[in-house]
Amino acid sequence: MTGEVFADDPLLLSEVLRCYKPHCRYLRALTVEARGEQATATGIFEIAESCYIDATGHLNSVEVNICYNQMLYQTIAVLVRHRVGPVFGGWTMDDYWRRQLPGILITRLDSEYRRPIDPRRFYGEFILAGSQERVSSTDGAPFTSLDTSFRCWDDAGGRCAGTVRLAIVDVEQPLGAMG
Repeated sequence: MTGEVFADDPLLLSEVLRCYKPHCRYLRALTVEARGEQATATGIFEIAESCYIDATGHLNSVEVNICYNQMLYQTIAVLVRHRVGPVFGGWTMDDYWRRQLPGILITRLDSEYRRPIDPRRFYGEFILAGSQERVSSTDGAPFTSLDTSFRCWDDAGGRCAGTVRLAIVDVEQPLGAMG
């Protein structure tokens, strides 16, 4: 099934990455294909220098997490801007900016690294597979659970992949444990 394709939007990307320190803005471009509730985004990354450690010579798990977040944030911003899907189609851009950092939480992250990736230039894919409306077992607060995955690779055969579960919480509610 073919979806709607949204080309890289450098101006939106610049706004989305504004919350990162300048030397931690790794995502250079991202294209998003949306099919209803599902979306696949493909991006280009460049990490000239690690933001926190001496050069290891390969992409490490901390920076993979940062890259994942940047793909996630840009994908959601694109979906909101173009009013795509049942979760983000009803949001305004003001809703997105209000929720971007405090309301989108990683609740589980599993990743595996098969071959070292050259951080100077590599590629990433983010997949939003689906969502569920849920209620916290701790306090009964409603939240949206997102099932996502990612993979990264370079031109020399380096690769890693993972799955990530997210919770989108009402930022007016306390950030208690999600159940």
